[in-house]
Amino acid sequence: MANYYLEAQAISRRKGRSVTRLANYITGRKLHDSYNSKTYYRKRHDVLYCRIFQPANVPSDFYDLQCLCDKIEAAEIRYDARTAREFKGSLPNELPLRQLIHIVCDFVDANFVNQGLCAIAAIHEGKNEADPSRNNPHVHIIVPTRTVGPEGFSKKKDREHDNRKHIVIWREQWALIQNRAYERNGLDKRVSHESLKVQGVCDREPTVRLSRIDWQKEQRGERTSAGDLKRAILARNMERMRQRQHEKTHEIDVELSR
Repeated sequence: MANYYLEAQAISRRKGRSVTRLANYITGRKLHDSYNSKTYYRKRHDVLYCRIFQPANVPSDFYDLQCLCDKIEAAEIRYDARTAREFKGSLPNELPLRQLIHIVCDFVDANFVNQGLCAIAAIHEGKNEADPSRNNPHVHIIVPTRTVGPEGFSKKKDREHDNRKHIVIWREQWALIQNRAYERNGLDKRVSHESLKVQGVCDREPTVRLSRIDWQKEQRGERTSAGDLKRAILARNMERMRQRQHEKTHEIDVELSR
């Protein structure tokens, strides 16, 4: 069963979030926050791919992660400013890394770079040591709230993408680009950004997403209530699938016996 997930949320100083701290978290690179004078040292060894995406003709130093973070922080003066948007998206476990990179590049170019926005993206391995079929490769994308050009960040915020219609557009694009990757690789799988109800799938329960803490516990072999719930839902869906297949086989047998 193909996996689909994409969410977007604001990175806001009002909520105590730092774009520099998040950049350190997703890339594992040591970064200094010029706004609050803190340095973030978190390292990680599961980053499969990391890239800064920029529109054409931006200053060369905008391709340096520390410099870019400094520029993002400096562009916002208010103590409660929203500095960027964060996107988290699941990636197909069935595809090789080069195809996952292809998906991320297509999505970022089409939805942000082509509209004058830059982005920081990092693909995490999401490795499941016990069961590789349950690996959870995913991407984190940071998109500042100002367009960028030859003179640096715009003095005006990008308000257009605050419109809620873009949440639907981004989710639809994420499904479309992932489906293109499945088709490109000859896999008979598809995902949809629509709910099961809208898709007309009434006999399959929507699964739940584990929090980062629960996922880490499960990776260490610890069972969590969310993990147990997800396993139970998957088991029930598999049983429904087997039952449907049994019914189809029976119908074929009956038809052939006539």
